[in-house]
Amino acid sequence: MVLLIVGVLLAAIGFAPPTRERQLQTEADRLVALLRLAQQETLLTAAETAVGFHAEGYIFYRLSGDQWSPLSEGVLRPRRLDPDFSLELRFPEQDDARVQLPWLDDDADERLLPRLYLLAGGEVTPFELTIMVESISRPLLISADLQGQITVIE
Repeated sequence: MVLLIVGVLLAAIGFAPPTRERQLQTEADRLVALLRLAQQETLLTAAETAVGFHAEGYIFYRLSGDQWSPLSEGVLRPRRLDPDFSLELRFPEQDDARVQLPWLDDDADERLLPRLYLLAGGEVTPFELTIMVESISRPLLISADLQGQITVIE
């Protein structure tokens, strides 16, 4: 009976919901993985990609002719973050000021979203994106340099 109780307790601990810190890390890792995937697809297909950021998440775009089209399906589909997550975007090579991220609602024009570009030659718009959660004092920083190195800085 004691072994059964210990087994149930261990199973409950193993299935405990993830902490907000772990969810923050998972979200940062997911975004970095998606950016690297988009970067690799851009290198292989020469179809340039962009990522537009808004206050609730991000949208991937692909250049088709002279038109940027949002990707609506598949791995690079639009992503919305949990309501208590927030993003802060900076482009160090421009003026290093924080970019105002719009709220995406029915009236918003997503063509005006601040974007970073993944180019066919492997270059990436240098950026710093901070992901924060209200209940956690330690945000995570995702950055990229012009040569295409995308990293998470804790």
